[in-house]
Amino acid sequence: MDRKRLGRLMPDRRWVQNIRHEQAILSLPFGLGYTIDITQTLTALAAAGMPARVEAFDRLQFDDGRTAFLATPDPTTTVIDGGAGGRADDVILLPGGSEGGVLSLVRRYPDLVVVNGKRGRVWADGRQVYGTSMQREAAPRWRTVFAIARSIVMHGGGTHAIADRTGIPIGEVRVAMPALASHVVHTPLGWEAADLPALVDWALAAYPGYGGVRTCWRRDDTIDQQADQLIGLGGVMSDRWAAQQSGVLVPPDRLTAFFADHPNMQALGYEPASADDATVSVVIPQDTTILTGAEGCCTDDFITAHVIYEDSWLTANTDAVNGLRQLLHFRSDLANDLRWHPNNCSGEGGVG
Repeated sequence: MDRKRLGRLMPDRRWVQNIRHEQAILSLPFGLGYTIDITQTLTALAAAGMPARVEAFDRLQFDDGRTAFLATPDPTTTVIDGGAGGRADDVILLPGGSEGGVLSLVRRYPDLVVVNGKRGRVWADGRQVYGTSMQREAAPRWRTVFAIARSIVMHGGGTHAIADRTGIPIGEVRVAMPALASHVVHTPLGWEAADLPALVDWALAAYPGYGGVRTCWRRDDTIDQQADQLIGLGGVMSDRWAAQQSGVLVPPDRLTAFFADHPNMQALGYEPASADDATVSVVIPQDTTILTGAEGCCTDDFITAHVIYEDSWLTANTDAVNGLRQLLHFRSDLANDLRWHPNNCSGEGGVG
């Protein structure tokens, strides 16, 4: 995509849609990276005398000690005997009536047969056996590939440096690297983007999502106070609040907090809320590179832009996404220049 075309698309969202439709680097089927809101699920369970808490991105734990496999839409689900670490779950929980959640169960449990009579589709033996489908297999290690791409365009560096920066084991980095093929080149300074602006845009626009589960909460104090407390608990902040921290002019009135383990929000004075009324959304992501690759207390600008883009089509969100895109282009270009021409700024060093 040339710079003139980039400029034409800058004011709106068409550039994101075009990249998503035209990209051919990875196979990214529909539903990949989908995050499901389970706030109402948890509220309904509590009302039914079955209070539960989020244990992982795909698992709940009831107060009585039982665990529940959370069947969320995930086209990468595979047949697994039992739960994590060989543990069998006590309950299988469908948080909604979507076909995606049902199909995740079919892929996991081959003894289930599911029929969609309206659309003429049949699933058995862990796969679709009849009917038309847009379903494609997701590219393996796609989350790792995106994390590597984000690291390369902003920092360059060798394989070890990428592993250290992203928190991904070096062996996985080496296995995933060929997926970027001609889009990256190896140089005396390490890996660099073959076309820096294009790879920045791909890493931003083509990213399907971080998956996992979301809960929404409200508390009547300032967003800054809530962010500070959640940061202190180990959370990584995102959304419009994080965009303003990066210098983008946007109302900092939306906050999404990523955690490895879900905090006890009610103990912190929060009440469950709808997505529109919430002051903070808590996400337990399936894509853990968001947590391991975060710099400081906020998600990187790629993930922040994705969170804002997926939130709504408000003009403020579109402006914030485009502002973050411009910032990413500027910072990546500047960082690349400083790597290759350090004398221009410091008067010291050089490419050796």
